[in-house]
Amino acid sequence: MKKLSPSSILAVISGIAAFISFLLIRKYFGGETADGLAQSLCDAVSESGSCSKVSESSISALRDVPWLGDLPIALFGFAFYGFVTYLFVRSEKSPENKEGYLLLSFYILLVGLVIDLGLFSASVFYIDAICGLCAATWISTLILVAGTFFQIKDYQDKSLKKAFGILQVEGLNSYIVVLLFLAAGQIGGKSFHDSLVDGDHTGVAQIQKQLSDYEKAQPVSIDLQGSSIQGDPNAPITIVKFADFNCGHCMDTSHILKRVLRDYPGLVKIVYKNFPLDANCNRLVQSPRPDASSCVAASAAICADKQNKFPAVYEGLYRNTENRIAHSPASVLSLAQQEGLDMNQFRACLSSPAVRNQINKEVDDAAKVEIHSTPSLFINNKPIQSGTPKEAFLRALIESLIKKV
Repeated sequence: MKKLSPSSILAVISGIAAFISFLLIRKYFGGETADGLAQSLCDAVSESGSCSKVSESSISALRDVPWLGDLPIALFGFAFYGFVTYLFVRSEKSPENKEGYLLLSFYILLVGLVIDLGLFSASVFYIDAICGLCAATWISTLILVAGTFFQIKDYQDKSLKKAFGILQVEGLNSYIVVLLFLAAGQIGGKSFHDSLVDGDHTGVAQIQKQLSDYEKAQPVSIDLQGSSIQGDPNAPITIVKFADFNCGHCMDTSHILKRVLRDYPGLVKIVYKNFPLDANCNRLVQSPRPDASSCVAASAAICADKQNKFPAVYEGLYRNTENRIAHSPASVLSLAQQEGLDMNQFRACLSSPAVRNQINKEVDDAAKVEIHSTPSLFINNKPIQSGTPKEAFLRALIESLIKKV
C-alpha cells in the first residue's frame, strides 16, 4: 500500500473539516430536525443542547442577505476547508508549483485560525455554549497550520508575494472552486432541510388537510393579559402556547417557535401561557409532581418576565429540562443569578400571591378553551392539533395568514 504524502494527509484532514462544516450547515437549516448524523455527532461531542443554542444564536449566520436569504457561518467554513483541500491536492499534482500552493495554504490557514479564535471567544463569552462540531473544525485548523508549517519551514522564500503569486498560475480556477463550494453548501444544506421537512415529517397532502382543518375551526377568545410575549406586540399573527417546562414536546416546540420568530420578524408574536402538569398549582391535573417542579418553573418564568428577562430564563428552564436538571428553588435561583436578575426581587416574586394568581388565571384560560395536554397552540385564536407542531405545516399556515394581512 502506497504511503500517503504529508500534503495528502493534510488534504484528508481539511476534507474531513469541510464535511463537518457541511453538517453544521444542515444543522443550521434543520435545527431540531437536522438529520441523525449531524444531530448525533453534535450531541456526542458536546453538552446536550449546545449545538442547537449555537446554531440558533444571532451570530450563527448572515441573515436576510438580498436574493440569498440566510448564509450560515458554517457555509464559509465549508468553502474555506474545501479550497484548502483543493490547494493541497494541487500541490501534489503540480510539483513545480508545490511551494507556492503550500505557502498560500499556510497563510490562508493562519487567517482561518484568527477567525476561529474569534468564533471561540464569541461562543464562550456571548453565546455561552460551545458546539462540539465547531470545536472539531477549530482543532482541524490548528492541526493544518502546524502540519503546513512543518512542510514550508525550510523554504528559502516564504514571502506573501510568492504565496499569492500562485493565484496567477491558477487563473480563474481558484475563484471558481470557492464559488462552487459556496453554492454547493448553500443549495445542499437548504435542499436537504426542505426535503427532510416535506418528506419525513409531513407530505403536501397532509399539510393541505391541516390547513383546511384550521380554516374550519371555530375561533375562541383567549385573554392575553399578564402573559409573557416575544416578538412585535403589534404583529398580525399571534401564536398562543400553553406548555409545561417538564414537557419534552414543549421543549421541542420552543425550538421551532424560536426559528419562526427569527424568520418572520414583525409578523409573528408568541404568547406563552403556563399549564403546569402538576396538581400542586393546577386544579385541572390529578397528580402532583415531586417538589412541585413544574409549578416552580412556571413561577420562575413569570418572575423573570417581570424583570424583562423572560427569554433568557425561558430558554434556561428548557435547557435544564434537556440536561435532566430538576426544577427546584435552588435551580431556578441559580439560573436567575446566571442571567443577571435582581435576586432580592426574584426571591420575593417566587413566593408572592401575584405569581400564584397569574398561574391560576392561565389555568382558568386553559380550562375555557379545553386544554388537556401540552403543548397546545392557538394561532390567531384558532387551535391546531396538540403536540409538537409539524414545522412545515406551521410555516405554510403562517405564509397563508400573511397573504391575508
